[in-house]
Amino acid sequence: MNRTFFPFVCLLFATLAPLSAQDWLPKGAVVCYRSEFRDELLPDGTFCLKAVVTQAQFDAIVKKIGATPHTATRVYTDNKGWLQWSPEIDKDLKPLKGKNRWDPEDDLSTTFVRQVKDNWEFLKYEGGFLYYKNLNH
Repeated sequence: MNRTFFPFVCLLFATLAPLSAQDWLPKGAVVCYRSEFRDELLPDGTFCLKAVVTQAQFDAIVKKIGATPHTATRVYTDNKGWLQWSPEIDKDLKPLKGKNRWDPEDDLSTTFVRQVKDNWEFLKYEGGFLYYKNLNH
């Protein structure tokens, strides 16, 4: 294998690895919504997950991920514009609340964040659901 190619492949897989929730999703959690987008050329991607968990399970996930509460004055090393609970995009549908929809409230006051360079992980507990988003740009 070409020596210059190998570090690129390792970097690519290391960047994509956080998009998996298998390491921290509790056994028995019910996944209601999951979507994933990955750019074919760049390591950019977005992973969204909605699952039924308890508050205690959510707290354990936050701790395992290493996320901390978002505040309006928190300083990030990347543009804060990436931190948003963007809705499901479908021109023909109006936003609806429901078990099988990506429907977190836009409010960031209860959001926990882990941000390293251009990789964002943020999650919140709302209405008995864990909302998790991993964004790499």
